Amino acid sequence: MGFLFRRMPTAYLPDEDQGILMVQVMLQANSTMEQTQEVLDKVRDYFLTREKEAVESCFTSCGAGFMLRGQNVGMSYVRLKDWKLRERPDMRSVPSRKGR
Repeated sequence: MGFLFRRMPTAYLPDEDQGILMVQVMLQANSTMEQTQEVLDKVRDYFLTREKEAVESCFTSCGAGFMLRGQNVGMSYVRLKDWKLRERPDMRSVPSRKGR
């Protein structure tokens, strides 16, 4: 049993991600569409400025999310640059398994 435990994969996620992140934003129930859009703009700006080495593009949508609709809900879809361009360990979504 101990041998099999050591041979089993340590995670269900592959080393290579699919290159897309989905971010859901949900504000308080009485928030307006303008307030939600303002938060989504901040999310987009963060990814396009602070994470620009890894991010190719960012699309935001206000008014709907995962199984939710309303003026207080929004989604952001972040497209990452090609895997080959994200070689630095801090730009990978899953830590490297080297050395295990």
